[in-house]
Amino acid sequence: MIPSLSGSAIWAFTGAKAALWVLVLTRLTGLLAAFPMLGSEQMPLQVRAALAAMLATVILPVVPVPPTIPTGLPELVGLMTSELAIGLLLGTVVAWILEAVAFAGMLMDTQMGFSFVQFVDPTTSQSASISGSLMTQIAALLVFITGLHHQMILALVDSYRVAPLGQGMPLQAMGLIALLGQLLAKGFQLAFPVLAVLFLLDMILGISGKFMPQLQLLQLSFPLKIALGMVILGLVLRELGPWLVPLLESAPRVALKLLGG
Repeated sequence: MIPSLSGSAIWAFTGAKAALWVLVLTRLTGLLAAFPMLGSEQMPLQVRAALAAMLATVILPVVPVPPTIPTGLPELVGLMTSELAIGLLLGTVVAWILEAVAFAGMLMDTQMGFSFVQFVDPTTSQSASISGSLMTQIAALLVFITGLHHQMILALVDSYRVAPLGQGMPLQAMGLIALLGQLLAKGFQLAFPVLAVLFLLDMILGISGKFMPQLQLLQLSFPLKIALGMVILGLVLRELGPWLVPLLESAPRVALKLLGG
C-alpha cells in the first residue's frame, strides 16, 4: 500500500467526508423527489440519480461540517431519515402550490360539468380533471420560467443554517397546518370567478324554469354552463401567471420558515 494512504487518520478523514456527502445527497434526494417535474416518473431514474449526485458534489464544500459525524450504521440511518424528511418538506411546499391549482381546476370542472370526463394524468398516474391538468401544466412551466428550481436549491443550502446536520428536523407543525389552509383558500380564490358566474347562471335558469315550465332546463343548462365556463376559464388563464408568480417566489422563504428559519 502507498505509505501516504496507510495512516488510519487518512482513512478516518475520507470516511467522514463520504458520510457527509451521503447526508447531503439524502437531503437533496428528498427535495428532488417531491419537486414537481424533477421527481416525476417521466424523468428517467438514471438522470435523477446523476443530477442528485452532481448537485451533492457541488453543494458539499459549502455545507457546515458538524462537530461529529456518525460512522456507525444505525446512527447514520437515523440521521439520513431526518435529512430525507427535511428535503421532502422543501420540495413538498412547491408541490402543494401546484396542488392548489389542481384543486381549483377540480372545482371548476365540477361546476361546468367536466367532472364526468376525467382521465389518467401520465405524470402522476392518477385521475385528473381537464381544467386542473391544463392549469397544473402551465404552473409547472412557470416554476422553471421563474427560476424557482434554482431558488429551491439555494434554499436547501440555506437550510443547513436553519436545520444543521445532526440536529433532527425542527418542523413548525402549526405553520404547516396554516400553510395548508392558505393554499386551499388560494385554490378556491382561483376558481371563484367560474364558480360565481355559473352559480348566477343556475339562479337565472332556476327562476326562468319557475316562470316558464316548458323550458327543458337540463338540456339547456349543459351547453350554456360549458360555453360560459370556458369563456371565464380563458380569462382566468390570462391572469394565472400574475396570480401564481408571487406564490412561487415566496416558496423558498415559506419552506425555511417551516423549519424554524
